[in-house]
Amino acid sequence: MNFKNLYPTIVLVAATLFFAYDIIVDLIEKDESWLHLFVETIVFLAISTVLFQELRRLRQLKAELSEERIRTARLSGELLAVMRNQFAQWGLSPSESEIALLLIKGLSMKEIAEARQVKEKTIRQQATSVYAKSGYAGRHELAAHFIEDLMSDS
Repeated sequence: MNFKNLYPTIVLVAATLFFAYDIIVDLIEKDESWLHLFVETIVFLAISTVLFQELRRLRQLKAELSEERIRTARLSGELLAVMRNQFAQWGLSPSESEIALLLIKGLSMKEIAEARQVKEKTIRQQATSVYAKSGYAGRHELAAHFIEDLMSDS
């Protein structure tokens, strides 16, 4: 959460503190009328109420964000499990499965070769094998196989 998101809360805290201080000073000095004190107290209570509602809303948003992060992590893990299961059904070797994941992530052949510390030609051969076993023509069709289910309405 950045400062910009907290700005309204900070303003409310400042206003609440200002009115609390002003009311206390007015009570100590006894220079203000009861009407003035009454109005300031009403404003203080109104701002305090809004502040507590805002703090409750922020706490709720934080809890929802935490739940969504957990849900996203779980779904990512589930997607990876689905992908690994599909790779096994296609008969991909462990090396080919890793290549398939990296292709779906969008890494270039060169990047995959560097990451795996092999020649680019080896990666191209393994990618060709992945495409042949999966029945897809390239990385876009391979990725679409898994993304299509995520985008369905059901």
